[in-house]
Amino acid sequence: MLSIAGSVRGQSLKSFERAGDDAFKNKDFGAAIQYYATVLEKNAADLAILWKYAESARLIYAYGEAEKSYLKIAENNKATKKYPLLKLRLAEIKQGKGAYEEAIVYFQEFLAAPHTADTSLLHLAENGIAHAQIALQLAGRLQNVEIKHLGKEINSPFSEFAPYLVGDSLFYSSYRFDQKKDRHTPKSKITKVLLSIKGARSREPGRGFPSTDTAHIAHTAFSPDGHFVFFTVCKNKNASDIRCELWLTVIDRRNRWLAPVRLPAPINLPGYTSTQPNIGYDKKAQGPVLWFVSDRPGGKGKTDLWYVPLDTVFFCPCALPVPGKPISKLTKFENPINATAINTPAQEGTPFYDAPTQTLYFASDGWAGMGGYDLFAAAKKGDSLSIPQNLGPGFNTSYNDLYLFMEPSGRKGYFSSNRPGSYYLDERNKFCCNDLYSFTLLDTTKTKVKKNLPSDTLSNRKQPPGFGVKPNPVEIPSIVPPPTLKTFVGLPLYFDNDEPDKRTNRTFTKRTYEETVLPYLDRQMEYREKFTAGISENGIEVAENLIDDFFEQEVRRGYERFLQMSEILLERLEQGSTIEVFIKGFTSPRARNDYNLNLGKRRISSVKNQFLVMQEGKLMPYLRSGKLKITETSFGETLVRSGISDNLQDERNSIYHPAAARERRVEIIEIEEKE
Repeated sequence: MLSIAGSVRGQSLKSFERAGDDAFKNKDFGAAIQYYATVLEKNAADLAILWKYAESARLIYAYGEAEKSYLKIAENNKATKKYPLLKLRLAEIKQGKGAYEEAIVYFQEFLAAPHTADTSLLHLAENGIAHAQIALQLAGRLQNVEIKHLGKEINSPFSEFAPYLVGDSLFYSSYRFDQKKDRHTPKSKITKVLLSIKGARSREPGRGFPSTDTAHIAHTAFSPDGHFVFFTVCKNKNASDIRCELWLTVIDRRNRWLAPVRLPAPINLPGYTSTQPNIGYDKKAQGPVLWFVSDRPGGKGKTDLWYVPLDTVFFCPCALPVPGKPISKLTKFENPINATAINTPAQEGTPFYDAPTQTLYFASDGWAGMGGYDLFAAAKKGDSLSIPQNLGPGFNTSYNDLYLFMEPSGRKGYFSSNRPGSYYLDERNKFCCNDLYSFTLLDTTKTKVKKNLPSDTLSNRKQPPGFGVKPNPVEIPSIVPPPTLKTFVGLPLYFDNDEPDKRTNRTFTKRTYEETVLPYLDRQMEYREKFTAGISENGIEVAENLIDDFFEQEVRRGYERFLQMSEILLERLEQGSTIEVFIKGFTSPRARNDYNLNLGKRRISSVKNQFLVMQEGKLMPYLRSGKLKITETSFGETLVRSGISDNLQDERNSIYHPAAARERRVEIIEIEEKE
């Protein structure tokens, strides 16, 4: 990595700090840590910079640097008062390094501090203690697996992940490639798929395999016959976050790659990520099932595991397209199903479904484990998935362990991890990146042969695999308490200006909330442009962040929580409850009072329409019978907070400013339930 200092030599320390702050806001923590380090070289006692440095180091898993910096801050007698999260951060770092007993002590000290009032932080610390105690139990288990780092033939200082073995060819993804047309120094990196045959030095798969210089190509998943290949196309939202879509390509009868196609809805949804595909034969579905990861509405957490049965075309080489036939016409996709039994409010990902044992392997940072992402297994029987079992030491460490792939033998495979022993992008700070590892199970335990499953022509599997690591079930606490209906009191649902149904005095609409909020979300870039027009260059990034935070954390998140509320609502109604939901509408003050009053009523009407179609119409009978009642009051602009612009000529502040946009909402003000 090039030195940041070399590119900005001669600037003041304040300039370095501002550059670090900007990088941190853009989630480019690797750059931020270097900017702050330059300031600390001149002023090592600056606690404010040291804190920013430590936070950046923590977020890129440079635990050694983070721990050293936090401890240096702790030497100051006034540090705990000035930095009330200090003990919590030290606890998280100790847990990340596998020092679980020390982590428990710091968590307890944080809870004992008199200044601790934020209930979410208290709950985080309480769960931290519970997770550390479980990690101590897991760490004490016998390690029944042999782990091997795959070396420089496969790995690089950048991230390698998503291994997938086809015969003797290992496909995987690598974030090591320069974006050729990028004018920055150093150039931005992109991900491409690589291929290693019999452990030889890796190379790109060859002419015709999907490739681009403007996006990340990753996550190959082959159909059982080896001809249909799902993969992801991802683009950066900022330095750390990306948004992905699932695509499909085909190796035809002449062994040529056909032009790839983007999968349609409901697999890909506008504004949401669909990524990390995997295909396995599901006994219950009697055919191949596509597993993938998404942050779409209807999930339980930040990212969830979803699955959808595939058309049998993906299991039969006889259905391969002839030259010239569009592969997009081969199949239709059903609505994906959320794997609710294993998803948490945190993050689940990297699914691998083992057909002969009907077992789903995946990674999670929501189920208690040894730290970071841990690898888990959940057996599938019919429509049900068992409680996830932590794979234990060897597979898991206090770092991030994910992307497990099981070889046909059932005793060997691969996974990805940033554990110590991985190549570092920055040797001094020891941060980044994931490398590929192989594993061999040492336990000779065999599982029973699974009968009546189709042959796996891709892997030539002759015997079903055995899984030797069988940890005892552990009762695992969730990161946050499960939501109840009361959780959603105060939930705001936001609307675009003069929506729904512009320029009308009607008090009702035929549109649902979903039909108005999705086009609103599509205008995020337009809002950025309008809100930043005419302001100074120094303020543009701050203004853009205000818009992005509003759309992502308030508009989109509100819509997602509304869908989540509908699930709990239906569950409680099915259990016999009678429920009344009270909602009220608001507007911004751009129009006269009587118009705004009617606009508020139209917004309430759209939300009521949404209740009619939610959960595939299952709420409708309860609405008709009176078991579910929606009671509304529209206050128009009468409760608008002071300072909101009503100047029709000042669209930047009266339409596009987040403060004005927050006034255009319907709010759930109370939920009453009688059992």
